[in-house]
Amino acid sequence: MPIRMRWACLWGVSILLLGLAAAGPQEPAPVPPAAPPDTVALPDPETADGDALLPLDEFSPQFLGMFRKALTIEGDLRRYTERYGVDFDLARAVLIQESGGNPHLTSVAGAGGYFQVMPATFRSLRVETNIEAGIKYISQMVRQFGREDYAVAAYNGGPSRARRGRPPLETLQYVLSVGVYRSLLKMHEPSLRHHADLIRLEPIRRGDDWWALSQRTGASLLELRMHNPFLATRALREGQFVAYPRDPRPDLLVPAGPEHVEYRARRGDNYLHLAFLLEVDRDELRELNDLWHLQTLPPGQVLRLPLAWEGRHTGYTVQEGDDLKAVADKLESTPWRIVRDNALFWDAELTPGTVLRVREAEPQPVHVTHRVVRGDTLGAIARRYGTSVRAIQGANNLGGRTVIRIGQRLRIPARN
Repeated sequence: MPIRMRWACLWGVSILLLGLAAAGPQEPAPVPPAAPPDTVALPDPETADGDALLPLDEFSPQFLGMFRKALTIEGDLRRYTERYGVDFDLARAVLIQESGGNPHLTSVAGAGGYFQVMPATFRSLRVETNIEAGIKYISQMVRQFGREDYAVAAYNGGPSRARRGRPPLETLQYVLSVGVYRSLLKMHEPSLRHHADLIRLEPIRRGDDWWALSQRTGASLLELRMHNPFLATRALREGQFVAYPRDPRPDLLVPAGPEHVEYRARRGDNYLHLAFLLEVDRDELRELNDLWHLQTLPPGQVLRLPLAWEGRHTGYTVQEGDDLKAVADKLESTPWRIVRDNALFWDAELTPGTVLRVREAEPQPVHVTHRVVRGDTLGAIARRYGTSVRAIQGANNLGGRTVIRIGQRLRIPARN
């Protein structure tokens, strides 16, 4: 079977099964500074296409937060998509999938910026900014493969792998997610812009943590994490922005017994983001909700999210005047961990006499960076640093994969 036909068959089967659901040098690619949040002029939705606006609750808080950040660079996105002939919504969808609209992110492989461009790719494109690099590379992939879905697969997994017609599962999921975002932008732009006007951006200051941001914005820890899925599991950096809702969103999670909460999927949701930001095991989440590794979430699907955990903890009785920060500091924990472990999503005000289960905060792992050279294997690297292959795989999100590339930068867990 010809390569193109085999590739098309694979995609056809994948989409049918899903019910037509609708990566080097050490310096990261340069990124432009994030625009101040008050420089974005959001158009009046009444001047758009005249369609009725969908209510706020129809849209994922994840997507709204990421979309709001993307609006801060809309001028550059329009300029470069017009220059390189790339569909505007496709470029925005890739941006949201790659970085969630956050410019100062760097992957373990060294890709950086809004479009997560590898340094070598950035240099080869001969451009000035990360935004231009991402869009120009998309245009090259579209011209090379003749259609956007193949181009998106090549953007994620590399053109040579795409030409072979054997994309890995993670690339198939990537393409599906980009496709969902692209369709959402095309179908509901007026509604998205209207609701984005209800999302605020707060700059992260030196020394900020999630509790400080919550106190300054008035948004709960849950609301902050739900609107910033790419930042929820990363160390906060000065110069980033966090998105938060202007009005409270106490309806995001629903209690469902002592060890579960429920979440109703909305347009633009990604169950992997939910797992990360709520610190839920992905396999347990899939099993509990009969989810495939490869799928999108249809709006309205109710997910049960497991909160149960095992481990050493301290039983703490809340005293008069306690707040989450005070309790966390006393017991060397974090406010978010107390909220999550005790399902305090709806009310962060502590009632005297309440007994909380408090785990110590996990120590920050200490890593060294290893750049892969010719002849390296994971086993040899593990022996050199006195660690294990599994530990290296876990620190670099490699899953069970053992293939590494020359020039790839690996985070190596230091010896205990």
